[in-house]
Amino acid sequence: MRRASVLPLCVLALSPALFGFDPLRSRNGEVEQGNALMKGGNAEEALKHYDKAVAALPAEPGAHFDRGSALYALQRFDEAGQEFLRATEAKDGALKAQAFYNLGNAFFKKEKFKEAIEAYKRTLALDPRDERAKWNLELALRKQEEQKKKDQDKDKQDKDKQDKDKDKDKKDDQKKDQDKKDDRKQDEQKNDAAKQPPPPASEQEMNAVLDNLERSPKDLEKERARLRAVRRRPPARDW
Repeated sequence: MRRASVLPLCVLALSPALFGFDPLRSRNGEVEQGNALMKGGNAEEALKHYDKAVAALPAEPGAHFDRGSALYALQRFDEAGQEFLRATEAKDGALKAQAFYNLGNAFFKKEKFKEAIEAYKRTLALDPRDERAKWNLELALRKQEEQKKKDQDKDKQDKDKQDKDKDKDKKDDQKKDQDKKDDRKQDEQKNDAAKQPPPPASEQEMNAVLDNLERSPKDLEKERARLRAVRRRPPARDW
């Protein structure tokens, strides 16, 4: 399989973007048709031909590179990254470097900046003069710092929220405890009230009771005298 010069994917400023490129050339008909379609901007149809090329040439890094390029153009970055990773197995140094470079771009698109940084470093280890890899490495490092700061701010906000929630829970628990104490106190007061002897009778009530006691024997004696008088009365004459 013969390789032509490859113009890799490129990250611009803070927004990674797909540049035009000249994918791997090959006598394989599927690869050639895929290349023609990619140049025409039809990544969807190109991918179908690259799928067939990879099926026919599963160990060929260049075929995986081309398939990864089509997947990247379709914004299927996870799958593109897997294909570029396979392409890094290339024996050709230039293709290997470009595969790492495009792998870095795929990671960048997924905001996996740590992985992108490592991929760009591998590119520069293979080709120290690659200015685009240097530029994208700088961008990835900057993005990594921004992401780290954002994560720290989020962690702080989460911690503040957790502390507020804990304070609220503590106050709620204290209120519940106080309510329980108040309920127990009320119950104790009710029980104590039930155990108390009845209040002493008033003087008026006591006099009324005594009057009844005094009158009762007299009334009883009057009733007895009346009954005795009735028994002693002579019988009525019936003539």
